[in-house]
Amino acid sequence: MSVRRVARTAIPALLALLLVAPEAGAAARSSPAAPTNLRITATTSSSVTLAWNAPKSGSAIAYYTVLEKSTWTHFTVKPPQTSFTRTRLWPNINHAWVVYAVDTKGNASADSNMVTYRTPADVTPPSTPTLSAPFVGPTRVELDWTDSVDDVSGVSYTVNVDGSQVPVGNLSHAVLPLAQSTSYAVSVTARDRWGNAATSNTLSIATPAADNTSAPTAPGNLIGSEVSGCEGWLSWDASTDDVDPPSVIRYDAYVNGKFDSSAFGHTSSIVYATQNGTNTFTIVAVDSSGNESPPSTVEIPNMWLC
Repeated sequence: MSVRRVARTAIPALLALLLVAPEAGAAARSSPAAPTNLRITATTSSSVTLAWNAPKSGSAIAYYTVLEKSTWTHFTVKPPQTSFTRTRLWPNINHAWVVYAVDTKGNASADSNMVTYRTPADVTPPSTPTLSAPFVGPTRVELDWTDSVDDVSGVSYTVNVDGSQVPVGNLSHAVLPLAQSTSYAVSVTARDRWGNAATSNTLSIATPAADNTSAPTAPGNLIGSEVSGCEGWLSWDASTDDVDPPSVIRYDAYVNGKFDSSAFGHTSSIVYATQNGTNTFTIVAVDSSGNESPPSTVEIPNMWLC
């Protein structure tokens, strides 16, 4: 009887331990407290600096995450730092941020308060490019310019020739076909994503008459390979000329005897088949006086039309 009474009295104590144990486990898994007082401490036209107060309780913090709600981009900040500068923000857009803490076990806190900021419209042009003309030939000019830098985005370029505009993308080099024995006014304009523009110095360019009669060498080591059935991928060694630099030599591509495309200075091309079966691809180099090299030819079998 005494043994049975002892067992009964032990049951409530055992139940009490079982009830207490989960609470202790939950405490071990508790998340850190949320950072507080998220605020903006500095701004520019394209950046914002955030600061917050570290949690005063909870588990040890491994890092903070700054969540940009407008783009759902996450940025990591290691303690004890409690600030973050977001750069290269798009202009004229509403932005919003919260910050939360993550402890060494991977538990995340609740979000802090949210802060918002609308960046002003971008009215700043990119830096002004400086234009030069390394080579002027009878029928083409080689142009180089310094890279423009914008405070927010990348830039694209347009070459201006006597009022006409030639887009050249984000390149800072171009070779343009011109007429011989003619004068031109040439400049280049850098433009950012929002239309702010800066135009370079203007060059007065006078092309000479074509007086060179020596043709460039034939493109060497022409190699052709078939890709995706209908594409001929061609590559070759650069031609040389007694007057023109390699960068301004024009390469004309032909497929089965018909002209396909031209490019200045490039020694590779993608040319599409025009018939099923074997296709013949030809590359001819042309200098600025119009002299043509001997052709270089390669055949690619087992092709078909796309």
